[in-house]
Amino acid sequence: MSLLQKLIGAGLRPHVKRRARGVTLEQAAVNLEKSRDELRPRIMNATDTPGNREALNHWIGIERWSQNRLRVARGAPFVEDRYRGYRMPEGSSLTDLQAQFFAVRDDSIAMAHELARTGVAPTLTIKHNDLGELTVVEWLTYMEDHPRREIIRLRGR
Repeated sequence: MSLLQKLIGAGLRPHVKRRARGVTLEQAAVNLEKSRDELRPRIMNATDTPGNREALNHWIGIERWSQNRLRVARGAPFVEDRYRGYRMPEGSSLTDLQAQFFAVRDDSIAMAHELARTGVAPTLTIKHNDLGELTVVEWLTYMEDHPRREIIRLRGR
């Protein structure tokens, strides 16, 4: 892990833990929905630039990677990998990336509802490469918060 990643993790971990405090799995699902709906206008009004395509692809990769980590809560084996393998192919169009972001977010919302419905312990921890052990609720909060924190990267029309 690079020094930059360690610094980001040290600063971000308390933020995620604070935002997740007292949140249930169902509330985390609702927060993911609200975030999706709040981000939609900005994402859909983004201009087609390399920077905007990169931001969306980054968010997609992080969210897919996070979903894979959360599958551990449902019995999948833990695999310590990096997020880059979860990104869309280089050269993906802005339209494809926009659609994929919302599809991936809808999958995250469904996953949060399923975790709640099946009684997964919200305090179960799963390792994040940079933030250390996060509970299931903290993972969902991390996923919800990530594009919201970085939305400033998107430039609109």
